[in-house]
Amino acid sequence: MRSIGIALCCLLLFSVAAFGQSDPRATGTTVTFYRDVLPILQAKCQSCHRPGEVAPMSFLVYQTTRPWAKAMKAAVIERKMPPGSLDPRYGHFIENFSLLQSEIDTIAKWADGGAIEGDAKDAPPPVQWVEGWRSNPDVVIEAPPFDVPAKGWVENMIVVLPNPFKKDTWVTSIEIRPGVPAVMHHAGVRFARHIDGVKYGQFFWSDIKRDEAGVHIAEQPRPQRVTFCSDDRGKVCPAPETDVIPDGAGAGFEGFYRPGGAPLDYAYYKTAYLIPANTDMVLSLHWTPIGKPVTDVTKIGFVVAKQEPQRQLSMRSLKPRGNDGWSDRERWRIPAGDPNWEAPPKDVIFNMDTELAVMSLHMHEHGKDMKYMLMYPDGKVETILNQPHYDFNWQMTYNLVKTLKIPKGTKLRVMSHFDNSPNNKFARDPRRDVFGGEQSWEEMDAPWIGLILDRGVDPRNVYTENPGDEATFWSQKPSN
Repeated sequence: MRSIGIALCCLLLFSVAAFGQSDPRATGTTVTFYRDVLPILQAKCQSCHRPGEVAPMSFLVYQTTRPWAKAMKAAVIERKMPPGSLDPRYGHFIENFSLLQSEIDTIAKWADGGAIEGDAKDAPPPVQWVEGWRSNPDVVIEAPPFDVPAKGWVENMIVVLPNPFKKDTWVTSIEIRPGVPAVMHHAGVRFARHIDGVKYGQFFWSDIKRDEAGVHIAEQPRPQRVTFCSDDRGKVCPAPETDVIPDGAGAGFEGFYRPGGAPLDYAYYKTAYLIPANTDMVLSLHWTPIGKPVTDVTKIGFVVAKQEPQRQLSMRSLKPRGNDGWSDRERWRIPAGDPNWEAPPKDVIFNMDTELAVMSLHMHEHGKDMKYMLMYPDGKVETILNQPHYDFNWQMTYNLVKTLKIPKGTKLRVMSHFDNSPNNKFARDPRRDVFGGEQSWEEMDAPWIGLILDRGVDPRNVYTENPGDEATFWSQKPSN
């Protein structure tokens, strides 16, 4: 991310001159903070706009909210805030922070009317937020501290930690909290089979060769794994012993942090995730410099299930068609100056009946839109999620209010577009082609789905990814 400290939450969208200091006495018909505005903020804004969260200002109380009244009005009228708003015609999601037109009108009238405080007796009870966490974890683990430099870039870091659970344990939430959210591009956690001789707490990464602009040099062979030298952390040493540990989205994540996203609540769907005892915890941590050196200590919190569930929720990433997803530099290339490049489709056919609970979007600075569609065995096509205005600063996960029953033979197609033109203010150099990669100026095309499965079902058998002929896959021919 270019500067998460600038991009997160409402950053700069609300950064305008403070509202004037007039404070006329409220009347019965006047829009006031306590009676009219605060309930909207509690429901749609305070999850981020409170101390310790990613937003740069707090909307918990009148005194910290009033200076932003005019900026709030502008942001909600232009529908820049709240972020992550989807096309309302498709799907019903728990994390629907979109404002009703009546709520937008209320905030606008409040700003235009002098941003009046009103009577504190009209205020709803304050929301009891968990300090520092969105979940209420039973177990918290700290990653080793990492020094993020002021400039340049940091490759995606992998670190293995011991499993905090000594026996098989079901959890209903895994929350990742960066110590310095401004520098965290994303973070993921998964559990993998224990490997004898693994070095816990050792950061390692792929030594990608880049030019002065940070672009991956195409002629480089497969990057080698490296780590900080044990005798001098200012130097880099080969780490071939880590080659057996996969990294990146392709390995899968059970817990994930992205700016603006909330941790998955498995309990909502009466499911949980099983952490086997004889496994290690593998963290994927990607930091981005913000102009000053900082030290980050990321924490991972687990909510332990009160009882064993009957079903599990499995998060799966989907790859674009091509030789190796977005790593295919021939197929997956955004041409210089292209304002609406269509990426290869992400296709799936389901091999058994299943339930879809979660959908997620992940692209970088050139991401423009993403759409999820189902084609049922009878040929009927249904759009189930459409994000027409993707914002890299808000990489949301969308949880369905009610799961979608997906019969065997149903097809899923995810389409996305990218903007590498001068019209995209986030495009750093529209004169250059853009390829896939970990850094924000490179690109990813990574939808995720969350499937509810019976215990013991291997998620790898539930569907086949990118099968058959791409040209005929999406034909509306009923299945036999």
